[in-house]
Amino acid sequence: MEKGRIVKAISGFFYVQSEEEVFSCKGRGILKKNEQTPLVGDLVFFSITDQEQREGILEELVPRNSELTRPPVANVDQLLIVFSYTQPTPNYVLLDRILVTAESQHLQSIICFNKTDLLVKIMGSSLMEAYKEMGYTVIETSAITSKGLESLKRALEGRTTALAGSSGVGKSTLINSMFPQFTLETGVISKKIQRGKHTTRHSELHQINSDTWIMDTPGFSSLSITDIDDSELRDYFKDFSVAQLSCRFKTCLHLEEPNCAVKRAVKEGVIHLNRYQNYVNLLDEIRKNRRY
Repeated sequence: MEKGRIVKAISGFFYVQSEEEVFSCKGRGILKKNEQTPLVGDLVFFSITDQEQREGILEELVPRNSELTRPPVANVDQLLIVFSYTQPTPNYVLLDRILVTAESQHLQSIICFNKTDLLVKIMGSSLMEAYKEMGYTVIETSAITSKGLESLKRALEGRTTALAGSSGVGKSTLINSMFPQFTLETGVISKKIQRGKHTTRHSELHQINSDTWIMDTPGFSSLSITDIDDSELRDYFKDFSVAQLSCRFKTCLHLEEPNCAVKRAVKEGVIHLNRYQNYVNLLDEIRKNRRY
């Protein structure tokens, strides 16, 4: 059997890259019997049925290091979360939603603020600085001026990185600028609603070099966190970690409980108010979905 990695899955066919070749494979029935669904990013063993036509059969899935359900992908090391300073403006609710998902899966996150060329002067964002203080890697970029592209390339080296963020923020343009061998489809911004149109219709894995991969993915903009328990959510907000040790109750959810150190830290400006509000909204979402 041959070993490879699924780089694309469309209409029941799994495209497996092995060395320099890509084979179109169908899944062996035993996978379905064992309730195993192959995902983009999976390492697999497959049999070649037609070398000339590059066709094969998936035989076995290698155990995964990580797995996301939306979008459904496997073996990702980190997320590159891209937002723009403008056109469209940053969606911090979505940013925190994605960060919570990454934290729950023990994935690293890189926060990229793109399109710096569209502003005459970048005003310092207290919220952006807050993410840096939490320990996240924050990089400012522009595909037009090449600002930050070398730093971003170094952060991607040797890892499998999934692209995440709102549509229209320039994810594909960034990748095309850093790695000209790829021509990912790019979109335009709607002038009426100031949002981008989705150009990525399915997850696809692109190999940069022997150990560096980029995964272009749809689905993060409609990400749900309902798989997370309401008592766990607080642990995925890194900026809560120190303060909540001083809460009166170990089970404090930082809502109406007395002597809550997290709420006190918010009042004192130690924890950013927007972060706390996003936490409360996400907690409410988890509880509402649990009732239905």
